[in-house]
Amino acid sequence: MENNQDFNSVQQSGGENKTWFFEFDATTKAYTRAVYAATQPENTTSIDPNGVMNPVWNQSDNKWDGQSIDDYLAEQKKNAQQNVDPQQQQLANLLQMIVQLKADSVMNKAQIASLTAQLAKQSNVAQQDSQSASQSTSQSTSQTTTAVTGGVANV
Repeated sequence: MENNQDFNSVQQSGGENKTWFFEFDATTKAYTRAVYAATQPENTTSIDPNGVMNPVWNQSDNKWDGQSIDDYLAEQKKNAQQNVDPQQQQLANLLQMIVQLKADSVMNKAQIASLTAQLAKQSNVAQQDSQSASQSTSQSTSQTTTAVTGGVANV
């Protein structure tokens, strides 16, 4: 990282100058801890690894290598979105299906009520037409019988 800075913050403590040094593992070069000392211990640097996640000392470039905190947080956020529990995802899908089925059910009930009302109107009209036709057929037959017999009743 280029944002590494020299952290030689020298402080006076009892006449002795002490400085913060940042220790790294001798083999892996991974940061291990900060050391406040008057002299620089082995496997340390005065360059602060601040702002670097999982810093590793790069001796040839004299800096800490690693991922910036912003990049690290962005990666964590991305991974968190991708790592959805399969059971939770399945439950969410089922809940979404239930909500859709309820909405469909309400719509179907409304359509059924509308169609039932239309059918009832059509049945009433047909029944009235049937009654009218039946009455006119009955009157027509009665008139025909009277005309044929000449109004005389059979005795």
